[in-house]
This record gives sequence, structure tokens and C-alpha cells, in this order.
Amino acid sequence: MEYSSENAPRFELTDEGDFLRLCWNAGIVMELGDVQSSIAAVEAMSPSGQRPLLVHIDRVNGISAEARQLLLEETCSSRTAALGKDEVARVMTAFNYRAATLSEFFTDEAAAIAWLTQDQADAQDRTDEQAG
Repeated sequence: MEYSSENAPRFELTDEGDFLRLCWNAGIVMELGDVQSSIAAVEAMSPSGQRPLLVHIDRVNGISAEARQLLLEETCSSRTAALGKDEVARVMTAFNYRAATLSEFFTDEAAAIAWLTQDQADAQDRTDEQAG
């Protein structure tokens, strides 16, 4: 599902089964309205409760102070993995360590997904052990 502001796409949100994937479009500066829209979209795709969220941040040009503050306070996901390609993305998301939701920065998508779904895999292992 693609979300836009004034007819220009800002991000795309997809349901990957075990987690949601949020891809911010290239060249934007994330503003408060963008973050509010992404939160509403995540909540709409998660009617049964919070789910893990993978956020592709590497093509964003910046994050406004207001957007950053809301990201720190928001709890729409059970955990958030920010995925970037380099140290610029890591610096841009450095504020995330203070977030209300458990958050980590990754440069490797497979590692990010493994971290996001770790609790689900652990819970499934416990269920399998109890059933066995």
C-alpha cells in the first residue's frame, strides 16, 4: 500500500506475514505528518495488536525534530528494526535508542528480520516442545 502527501508518494507499507515492511521513498525529509500517516497505516494493518516493523530508512534525506519526537514516543509496533546502508543512516536514527519501543539499527536485512521475528520463533519452539 502506497501513501502519499499532495500526490507525491512518501512511503510504502507491506505485510510480510511475520512483520510489516515500511519503505520511505527516496529524497524525502520525514515530517510530522508523514510519521502520523505511517503510524495510522501500521495500526490499520495490525488490527489484532502490535507487530514487528522493518523500516527502510537509507534513502531518506532527513527527519524533522517533530517527526523524531513522535518516533521516540510511538508504540505502534512490538519492536522496530531500522535498516540502512551506511553510517549516515545510522547517525540519522541514533535517537532511536531512547524510543519507547524496542529498536535496533541494522545494515543487513536478513539480520534485521531475524531479530524482528526472534520472539515469534522462540514462542513457536516452546509451543512445539509442549506439544511433543
